[in-house]
Amino acid sequence: MLKTLRLSEIAAEVGGLLIGSDALIAGVSTDSRDDLEDKLFVALVGERFDGHDFSEQVIALGASAVLVSSSVNVTPRIEVSDTGAAYATIARMQRRFYKHPVVAITGSNGKTSVKDWLANVLAQSTKVLKTQSNLNNQIGVPKTLLQLQSDDRFAVIEAGTSFPGEIERLGTSIEADVVVLTNASGSHLLGFGSIQGIAVEKGKLIETSKPNATVVLNADDPSFDYWQSLLGPRSLLSFSFNNDCATLFAKQVNESVDGSTTTLVYNQNTYQLQLDRPGRHHVANAMAVALAMLALGFEVMDVLSKLKHPEQVPGRMELLTGKNEAVIINDCYNASPKSVEAAMDVLALYKTHSKWMVLGALGELGDLEQSIHEGLGVYAAKAGVDHLVTIGSVAGFAVNGFENKKRSEQLSHRCETKHEALALLQALNHEHVILVKGSRSAKMEDIVNALKN
Repeated sequence: MLKTLRLSEIAAEVGGLLIGSDALIAGVSTDSRDDLEDKLFVALVGERFDGHDFSEQVIALGASAVLVSSSVNVTPRIEVSDTGAAYATIARMQRRFYKHPVVAITGSNGKTSVKDWLANVLAQSTKVLKTQSNLNNQIGVPKTLLQLQSDDRFAVIEAGTSFPGEIERLGTSIEADVVVLTNASGSHLLGFGSIQGIAVEKGKLIETSKPNATVVLNADDPSFDYWQSLLGPRSLLSFSFNNDCATLFAKQVNESVDGSTTTLVYNQNTYQLQLDRPGRHHVANAMAVALAMLALGFEVMDVLSKLKHPEQVPGRMELLTGKNEAVIINDCYNASPKSVEAAMDVLALYKTHSKWMVLGALGELGDLEQSIHEGLGVYAAKAGVDHLVTIGSVAGFAVNGFENKKRSEQLSHRCETKHEALALLQALNHEHVILVKGSRSAKMEDIVNALKN
């Protein structure tokens, strides 16, 4: 933790009541398995856990005090009405002691890739704190902020959302100096009702950033004008494939299975960006990373020279080799409609291979579940997928769209189980490329693990 605090300071900031003696704390924890010496234990409450059950145990293990929202027989303790909100407030206290730039990243697609890519490029020359894995929620973001140290020169924080109001809560703790908003698409329609609802939620990261923050936006996103209206006194940097008025404009993109070469225009000057992995989504992520670095004071040539190697996130467009030498594109970490389309665009680059798409269900689509899956089937047919394999009844809706638009030589396979799908896939060899895609709930890694070498 950046700065030690007294229990009385914390109680005053979170609007709580300190019961027992005051003390200095050197850290904050929500996990009874941590080293708790001289720390404040925050008793979070979830659907399957209640930190209050461990109150006596954590004191015995060396915790200085507990922060609780229900009665416990432990002192010292701070009593509050909502331990989660108090945890976020303590994280904000620490963030305000931090004197270096904080970058906050959100978006329906690409946020984790952009976060890792930006943080790892920055870490080539200095010490950086970043969100680990995808700890991007109301527990993970405060946890990350509470790990800030004075010698961290940058902090790169990912903010996700699963319900309305979560981004605002996270952003209030982060108070970003730089905001990167990659896009808004239908990844959480069930919770937000519409793309517009998702855009409003993502926009809260702009509204909670510092008044002098710099905001990086995707000028090709339909919500760009709305997000721009939220800027107030903040500065804007934008990237685009279509709008040559954007700060960073991708004038031309040449792609192959080995990567891409993009002609970029910045400040009326032309630059070449070479990436060693294919996909326009990687180019978009690279532009977002580049603008974030420019906002942090880096020079454009220095930035572009560091971006050749997109960060490989396991389960996200990960290239593997199958047991019979088939190419496997493992993109099963998660899925939204736009990310499925982006993955199929990469699949289409394999001109000399037979192209197989294995699709599991996309979750959280609400009333649009059937129409979105059917639309993905149409996209697959137009993208030149030779074989569309769907698993389960929901993913099976994609077959309807595929059959309506496919050529005679394109085939669909509607499977009920993974076992049935694997019977089709296991004999595929070096002449084939297999894209595996679906939401986390579909557990499509089962297919990948069965096929890979």
